[in-house]
Amino acid sequence: MKITEESMRQQESPQEPSPRPEPEPRPGELEKLKAMSWKDRIWYIWAYYKVHMALAVAALLILQVVATSIYQSTFSTALYCIIINSQSSEEVNFAPLQEDFARYLGLGKKELINVESNFIAYGDNASELSYAILAKISALVFSKDLDVIIGDTDTIDHFATLNGYLDLEKELPPELLSLVQDRLFYATGEDGAEYACAIDISGTSFASETHLGQEPPLLGIIINSDQREHTEALIRYIFAP
Repeated sequence: MKITEESMRQQESPQEPSPRPEPEPRPGELEKLKAMSWKDRIWYIWAYYKVHMALAVAALLILQVVATSIYQSTFSTALYCIIINSQSSEEVNFAPLQEDFARYLGLGKKELINVESNFIAYGDNASELSYAILAKISALVFSKDLDVIIGDTDTIDHFATLNGYLDLEKELPPELLSLVQDRLFYATGEDGAEYACAIDISGTSFASETHLGQEPPLLGIIINSDQREHTEALIRYIFAP
């Protein structure tokens, strides 16, 4: 082999490999979606982004629950009343309690009166729904959230046997007791003795406007209510507005 000056230069400075052609850029997500039909777009987004979507929805729900809890914590309950077994042909009207009585008390916008209406069957006629409502009432009493029950005689008798009501003859102020003395309803307590556990509110404007259908509607104050000032005001509102 003949060695030349050119071959020597090639050995001392080997030729660099020719550069490879750059790969064509891959289309971005937006370009992919633009090229698809609407049906394909929906399928593609669901297939590749459903986990992200689920996480985003979960985050939004958590934020909503936290925000709602924070907002609701700024409210207070002035009175919690449950109306049980109203047999009126008209739907129970909560306005006399939630609006008129609230104005009577002079409550602020964030002081609430909670009212709900339920039906309960007792004894052999009790249904699973009745047991569920009774369990809820028991929980409300235990947590000292429930203040008043307006019910029929079966309801008053049932909770009286559990000593669930205030003894009105012993606990009401004299001026209030004088208003309702002839309307007191007596039932048997846990010890077998009768006590004044409710007030017959039939024939009052309040009973008529609320559409109470019990015969008669009886109002009992829960024994461990923390809203005694407001429960006494309710009696005054009904009988001496």
